[in-house]
Amino acid sequence: MQNENGENVDLYIPRKCSWTNRLIRAKDHGSVQINVANVDPVTGLYTGETTAYALAGYIRDKSEGDMALTALVEANDKKAAASQDTPSQPTPTMTNRYDDLERRFGISAYASPHQGFAAVVKARYSDFVVHEVDLNGNVARLESVEMPRKDDSKGGEETPSEANANGEPDAAGEQSRKRKLPETSDRAKSNAATEDKGAQKDDGEAAQTMDWEVNKRELSKFIDEKTAEEVVSFLQQPGDDNASDVAEGDVQKFYSLPPISEKDTRRSVHHLIKSPAFNTIARADNHEGRIRIWHIRYKADMPKDNFGGGNNGRGGDRNNSKQGRKGGADRKPWPKDRPDFLRFVMYKENIDTGVAAKDVCRTAHLNPKRGIGYAGMKDKRGITTQFCSVYRMEKEQLLAVNARGGNDGAGGGNTSKSGASIIKLGSFAYSSEEVRLGRLSGNRFDIVLRNVDVGEDAGQMSRHLQVQQKLEKAGVALKDRGFVNYFGMQRFGKFNDTHLVGIAVLKGDFEGAVGIIMREKTNEWPRIAEARRQWATRFDSIDVANDEDAAREAEMKCARAIQRDLGRFMMCEKSIANSLSRKPRDYKRAFGSISKNMRSMFLHAYQSYLWNKVASHRIESGGSTEVRAGDLILVEEGQGGSSGLKGKVVKVLDEQDVKDGRYRITDVVLPLAGSKVRYPEGPSGEQFDALLKEDGISKSDFARIGSLDRELSLGGDYRKLICHPNDVTFQVLQYSDPLQPLLQTDLMKANGVDVTATTLGTDNTEKPDDAKMDVEGDGTDGALFAMIVGFSLPPSSYATIALRELTKRPTSGEYQTKLELSGRCERNID
Repeated sequence: MQNENGENVDLYIPRKCSWTNRLIRAKDHGSVQINVANVDPVTGLYTGETTAYALAGYIRDKSEGDMALTALVEANDKKAAASQDTPSQPTPTMTNRYDDLERRFGISAYASPHQGFAAVVKARYSDFVVHEVDLNGNVARLESVEMPRKDDSKGGEETPSEANANGEPDAAGEQSRKRKLPETSDRAKSNAATEDKGAQKDDGEAAQTMDWEVNKRELSKFIDEKTAEEVVSFLQQPGDDNASDVAEGDVQKFYSLPPISEKDTRRSVHHLIKSPAFNTIARADNHEGRIRIWHIRYKADMPKDNFGGGNNGRGGDRNNSKQGRKGGADRKPWPKDRPDFLRFVMYKENIDTGVAAKDVCRTAHLNPKRGIGYAGMKDKRGITTQFCSVYRMEKEQLLAVNARGGNDGAGGGNTSKSGASIIKLGSFAYSSEEVRLGRLSGNRFDIVLRNVDVGEDAGQMSRHLQVQQKLEKAGVALKDRGFVNYFGMQRFGKFNDTHLVGIAVLKGDFEGAVGIIMREKTNEWPRIAEARRQWATRFDSIDVANDEDAAREAEMKCARAIQRDLGRFMMCEKSIANSLSRKPRDYKRAFGSISKNMRSMFLHAYQSYLWNKVASHRIESGGSTEVRAGDLILVEEGQGGSSGLKGKVVKVLDEQDVKDGRYRITDVVLPLAGSKVRYPEGPSGEQFDALLKEDGISKSDFARIGSLDRELSLGGDYRKLICHPNDVTFQVLQYSDPLQPLLQTDLMKANGVDVTATTLGTDNTEKPDDAKMDVEGDGTDGALFAMIVGFSLPPSSYATIALRELTKRPTSGEYQTKLELSGRCERNID
């Protein structure tokens, strides 16, 4: 096709891989789109319609294309068969279908009545930006990216080579302070050779100034005189500036000593080569039981795992790594007047907090057992900035992390490399307090909603004005009314069944809990699906009620057989299988083998399920603007958690409280069910009782859980019914490229990378210039609209639920996969 300048260009239509739900890049030439014919299930004849499946080149490179396509077609056939089984039921739209899923978990009410809109969320991971807010209200931001500098012997003072006549660092000095990056293969050799070029240039001078007779006598103490003479002769060979004309095999880079049987003698040879007598002209390593003495000009060619000098300029001292990791004997005492913790900001892209923390420890050579402290876990798919701390560490050591990739204009959501993971550190300051889990007041979110579609309006208003007015109305409603503070769908796990495990545990049915975790699931890899099938059929040929020994034997064999097929992130399933392979049929022990945090998660999921259901009942029966008698009001704040209240005090409102008008809907709380909480009265309290009875649970079961699992307790907590986000901002943009960056991140700002898009309106109600609002059309002429919304939320409140209130659309990821990044957003849903 041709662009506006009449130039022939390739047309890139954004697509998502049907199997991985990831965007297919424009340069993914291995990707394919396959149209599969639809067949009538009764006649077996082609219906004339097809279903399109897109597969990324990554899937085909792994030889999994056929498997993925087969699984997708089978899943589609099952859906078609299910619709045939209930012909009397009207087929719901995609939006309604996923609203139904959320309603099953109590997510059904809204706090404001405005009309919503369709938009694509997280089309790029850089569309979801999170800044942590600490207990003092400080927002974590990466202000700049400082690169590491080499420490010198004068405690940081500039050496003559690093400063010019005016005392300012010159280019050579600045370059010399940059930390050497880990490199591999030919590039590593080339760079290492470049670094050593100056030293190699003078190796002839070093050879001329050495006392070779003395060196030969020293070497002869450990090897015979003839060999010592040959070594000295080898080291005295002059350098050849035209060495590139010599064949690789014709250059002698090292001299191999005869085998030395005595360990002390071998050690002495290594120490001699490292001594001032030889270290300016030679290096030594071990190879196949023999010591090799390398000429220093070939140091870059030394293998890096043979204790040689090829370790990126670290020399031949094996103790360097120990000193880097543990501080060694030369570590300086910690200054008495300096606080113990180095506090800093960690900026990360496309990587979760746990993995990022391990990467920082590995790169900066921190003690992995102590690691780094952080206040909250942040998701992988997004750009997040959070406060961290390390114990008694110099800033320079952590700056090694910044020397890694991502500071050359890439990153910040502005990279063409799909899936790039970037970590940057900054804002260093010493503090007497460690950053610990939970010590934050909330998070600041900035989220891009792409290809906004507000629907068609029968009026004469231009399209851009329709978009601007409806989005501004939605933004004001979120700012003024807030949202129902639901627990998001992610609380209930990938397969929406974690609350069912919690119910089983509260009943003391550990066999049932294990069964739910291990049972067959949908849309899993064939290897995992087969492992689950084997588990489900392990007792098929056994009379379990009458032959316990055979049942134990079958379960033990099955548990052992499937362990290797379970995915590496299936920690619950792997723990259960490992336990039952040793103690079959002991399901309480098997459930107890799961980590404490994961076991608690199942119980918290049921608490969240109850809370959501009662919250919807409260809004639908009592409204979202007024308090009513029987509501709970938090009168004393505390530091509550799901297993403890810690000073929180509530009261039940009566009719007089309502008449006095002292309280607002934003003061109302609902309890997370537990043994120490007070329940509301009236309709909300009755709803709690009805839900517990429906699930076969009594309130006393929450107190009894401690006797079933000593590590768990469910005291309960209180949660605000309505969440009012703070500092709500919004901006309406017009853009043309479906995947262009629309939000300037901290790293983009530090790198001087701007965002190019036209602003149509903001939360400050600034009106755009007429010149900026000249686009008409129906969304197919290249004009796309986006909304950037920002807000701050307290801990445990969900940004996805805030977006649900803003857009009046489901939060389901599967619903999002059906949306389009250009044209009419929901055209695949009706």
